[in-house]
Amino acid sequence: MNNNDTLNQNSGNMPNMNVNYNNSYVNNQNVSMLNNNFPNNPAPNNAPKSEFKKKIFLIIVGILLLVAVALFIGYKFLSNKNDKVKAIFNDDALIRVEKDDKYGYINTKGKFVLEPIYEEASDFQGDYAIVKTTENIEGIEHKLYEIIDKKGNVKIKTETYHSIEYVPEYNIWVINNKLYNSTLNKISSDDIEVRYEKYGYLSWEDVNRKKAGIMNASGKITYTYEYQNNDDYFTITPSDIDSPLTERYCITNVDNEKYGIVNCDNGKMIYNYTENYISDEDNNIFQVNKKEPYEFVTLMYIQNNKIAYQTNSENVNLYSYISSGYIEIYDGDKDYDHRYSYIDIKTGNISSTFSNDSDMNINLDEWENLTGITKKSCSNGYGLVKGEKEILPCEWQSIEYFDSLLYQYLTSKGKNYVMAERDNKTYIVDLKNGKAIAEFNATYIYDNATSTFLYYIDNSAKEKIIYNLITGKTMKTSNDNSLSVYSNYITIKGNNKKNYYNMDLELIYSEDD
Repeated sequence: MNNNDTLNQNSGNMPNMNVNYNNSYVNNQNVSMLNNNFPNNPAPNNAPKSEFKKKIFLIIVGILLLVAVALFIGYKFLSNKNDKVKAIFNDDALIRVEKDDKYGYINTKGKFVLEPIYEEASDFQGDYAIVKTTENIEGIEHKLYEIIDKKGNVKIKTETYHSIEYVPEYNIWVINNKLYNSTLNKISSDDIEVRYEKYGYLSWEDVNRKKAGIMNASGKITYTYEYQNNDDYFTITPSDIDSPLTERYCITNVDNEKYGIVNCDNGKMIYNYTENYISDEDNNIFQVNKKEPYEFVTLMYIQNNKIAYQTNSENVNLYSYISSGYIEIYDGDKDYDHRYSYIDIKTGNISSTFSNDSDMNINLDEWENLTGITKKSCSNGYGLVKGEKEILPCEWQSIEYFDSLLYQYLTSKGKNYVMAERDNKTYIVDLKNGKAIAEFNATYIYDNATSTFLYYIDNSAKEKIIYNLITGKTMKTSNDNSLSVYSNYITIKGNNKKNYYNMDLELIYSEDD
């Protein structure tokens, strides 16, 4: 099911701000403070007692400082994750509606909070929305795009919507080529212009100082390139990687004339600049080719900030099997019995055989990595275990996890759920007690990574059944009606009406379709 958390679908002039997700999960880190009890031993004979006490004091201070730093890092890490969850799942987000060809915003009870005065409007992205207005300046009407808060206060104005981009995965804004954080505070310098690429990385340029480089979502510059020979164009392509890979490398492009590879996070140059074109082949596998005439140069796999494997033969291919923990090397230049070898993604070692290391947890789903719960297969079906403890017995035909960010939001509300199937029915199962809290007469459930709404087509009634994971409320609608799912509400179109329902599935607003 497509995520509909976008700008006004009835107005094709507004920017498309689809919500996408990178794979991420929270590691719960327990920090324990050392017990400050020391043995009652006398000081060494060759040192005064006061000096000994001073050393003990310094050790204690050092330990406390380390613990404080660890707690702060852990707090910041979890806060960033929580900010992302809050930015996506906002129970109280205002809802855009149309009235008399204008747009305004209601709350989840259907009351207007911002009157319908806007020519065009977006859904709220984080704490802000984009609206289009007309402003009369010296007798001339100007179309303006404004970013407003939940009280309707204008925070930033711009003349074109193309200059506004919201990145929900990192709760940041790029406006007029400047980077802003979730509270619309500018965090990039006035001297540089930025462009969002993907995975939380931006390219930046300082034309006056003839510099460019890479910036992360926090506004930190991680790599700087100094222009040479009148260069005036710089962009980056961050690599596509799957979990459990964490290192991401950026292909740098200068004027479409020079290409290199650097670590996106620390700026270390991995592959020096070349006139040959570099392409990302997935999971930190890169290929280099001459442009004119097009000709293969080299193929490489990068790991631990170095080239772990490289070949200049066109008869060698690299295949990523990240979920199984290795990169496969197929060497067509060798005899059949020796064509395959494997790069261990944990160690970087190359061997002729590969066996999974049970300690790597590389075969685990992201949800399993997050929770420590794994799927167990037995003769009766599937169950769930956490270490030696049984969470769900082996009595289910299949078990499906929710998206990790959705799961984190649900657990913050005390909902520890999975979906499980048996006897052609699907159940929402509470992992706290192993009991089913909802039963669906269907084997396929339409869920959404950015919403707590589910729906399915009832096998017998041929109706569309909608369910909310937070409130537990259910409603039915005709299968002929068009359903759109958002973070904290849904709309149903049918019989020339567009009806809005909140998370309790109460009708809160209607408009002519």
